[in-house]
Amino acid sequence: MGTLTEMISQHILLADDENTFRETFTSVLEEEGFSVTAVSNGTDAINALLSREYPLALLDIQMPGADGIKVLCKAMKMYPKMRVIMVTAFGSVEMAVEAIKLGACDYVMKPVVFDDILSKIRQQLQVLGLEAENKALKDQLESQYGLGNIIGKSPIMQTIFDSIKKVAQTNSNILITGQSGTGKELVARAIHSTGISGKNRFVGVNCSAIPEQLLESELFGHKKGSFTSAVSNKKGLFETADGGTLFLDEIGYMPLNCQVKLLRAIEERQIMPIGANEPINFDLRIIAAMNKDPLDEVHAGRFREDLFYRLNVVGISLPSLSERKEDVPILVNHFIQKYNMEMGKCCQGVTESCMEIMINHEWKGNVRELQNVIERAIIFSENNRLTESDIGIASSTQSNSPIENENLNAYLRQCEKEHLERILSRYNANKSDAAKALGVGLSSLYRKLDMLKLS
Repeated sequence: MGTLTEMISQHILLADDENTFRETFTSVLEEEGFSVTAVSNGTDAINALLSREYPLALLDIQMPGADGIKVLCKAMKMYPKMRVIMVTAFGSVEMAVEAIKLGACDYVMKPVVFDDILSKIRQQLQVLGLEAENKALKDQLESQYGLGNIIGKSPIMQTIFDSIKKVAQTNSNILITGQSGTGKELVARAIHSTGISGKNRFVGVNCSAIPEQLLESELFGHKKGSFTSAVSNKKGLFETADGGTLFLDEIGYMPLNCQVKLLRAIEERQIMPIGANEPINFDLRIIAAMNKDPLDEVHAGRFREDLFYRLNVVGISLPSLSERKEDVPILVNHFIQKYNMEMGKCCQGVTESCMEIMINHEWKGNVRELQNVIERAIIFSENNRLTESDIGIASSTQSNSPIENENLNAYLRQCEKEHLERILSRYNANKSDAAKALGVGLSSLYRKLDMLKLS
């Protein structure tokens, strides 16, 4: 955001047909350091907008030529980010409310109290400044360290950015792997938005969140009367996403019988809705994602090998946050800026000791966990910079629980079990809330609890 001097030196458009008010308020604004274009009617106001862009305008609702509402509509069409304050007489409050709906940011009533309207002007220019600062920071981050909403300066992330840019220009199927919270859907959306089908639809489905008996209908659609609850025709996600991208998240949890039908659809580039007599052709890119090792799933017989190779034309493996600790500082600053804007806060960063703790912390929930920690800290912190107490993370990253088995898999299962127990305890055994916090589907959580023998 600019300094106060920079902020108040901006040019303001003032349109009002009352000579005394217009001339007096122009003098007040100029004394405060603003540059002012003052006009007496709506027609001149529109001509002024055609000649240059103004960050802010004050428009009288009732004036000759074009009224304030017409000028407002013209301004919003030409400059959507422009801030407009309406000036209204006592009897025109309803029109002022209507103006808010059309894009005005505020209104004042005559007789105007100059101090009040100056306060509103500064407030709106400050909003503009925050928006400009946020955009500049976002552009800087993305130009140096990011792609879309994915942020990272580490060598491994730069390699992934290169892969995204290359594969986006093809229509090849892609399999994204990585732990929960590493940003698999963000990568899928980045590939779609920067790719050849970016102007078409991106349709995503979490395969672990849909009951097995409904998944086929969800993917391929059905015809009315094809089963008891099929009271009307339903278009499947393949048909909905035609021409764009279909994102199959957590595909590792897809039942084997659905995997067979998915494989056939991919091979033949057509689907057969339940109860249909004729197939439907489709033309889309399929991006799948899973938080398991696909080859382990293939060897265990839970995932078809032929489907794996059909999807894994291009494979992208996302690192855990602990594998790219150098990205933690820029991720922290990115999320602080994000929540400053969303919540109207002014957090200036984190203390050096707080940042050191976050860099060394074992982020089992990866980037999603880090984001949640920053969001919560911004909500409750009353400090200019976030401290250790704001983020609520212990400085020691060592586990207090004994390692009962030196076998890596056994140790990982032990850690996983302890983490699930902590999360379930935190959410009073509410599995729906726990699943959301963990970033997994409810059915996935039930399967994990059953596997780890947790009631």
